Amino acid sequence: MDMIGSIRTRELTLLYQPQVVARTGALECVEALLRHEHPRRGLLGASETLANFNTPELLEQLDWWVLERACRDALNWKSLPVSINISATQLRRPDFAMRVLELVARVGIAPYRVELEIVEGSFIDDFEAATCNINVLREAGIRIALDDFGTGYSSLTYLLKIPVDKVKIDKSFVDNVANVKSAVVIQAIVALARASGLKVTAEGVESAEQQRFLRTVGCHYLQGYLFAMPGSIDGITRLLKEQAAAQQAAPVVAPPVRKAS
Repeated sequence: MDMIGSIRTRELTLLYQPQVVARTGALECVEALLRHEHPRRGLLGASETLANFNTPELLEQLDWWVLERACRDALNWKSLPVSINISATQLRRPDFAMRVLELVARVGIAPYRVELEIVEGSFIDDFEAATCNINVLREAGIRIALDDFGTGYSSLTYLLKIPVDKVKIDKSFVDNVANVKSAVVIQAIVALARASGLKVTAEGVESAEQQRFLRTVGCHYLQGYLFAMPGSIDGITRLLKEQAAAQQAAPVVAPPVRKAS
């Protein structure tokens, strides 16, 4: 695939941001983040990049490009899982799960190393089809995360109707942990997720205060600039090597994750 709409795929790239274990700082997973290396404007962020893909057909092509690229990039790491955003509309396609499994097999990555993030604000209009796809994927070992949890009108509906493995608390709540209402919402989300047997990741962690609060209330994983900026494949590889070396030197205490470049 050389082009998606008017965008050359060679101008598209993925950066990777670590998710770390809240209690230890150990690198747990990386999230693939889309960027556009514009020939004149330089590196563009996700929102500006996605603005070029303004039809369902283009978004579907982009989803598959990102999914394959992220899986291939992840082969550079021995066992680190990669988390990849997908459009919720994909879940209503009867063949979606089988296409994902075929892609994973073709690339040669173990299914347990792939996590698909469904943006919670996206609209799922066919829960039966979505559940069928998700069940097939989870049975194969692929994990499912509900992204931006708490920001949409359908949070509890989605949690009740589709089987997921993880919820991700939106950055808008994390930004305001000093605010009583935001703190209560985060505590409620964590309590609900844990009672449902789900893992919890908090996004957008940028301060030690936020880290302490999120760890105290029971978040399993944390993600944000406090731990690492989005980095290249080589940057993540360096983090893994540094972490492995530190663990050999002090196996009882896992080191904090340093920033990828």
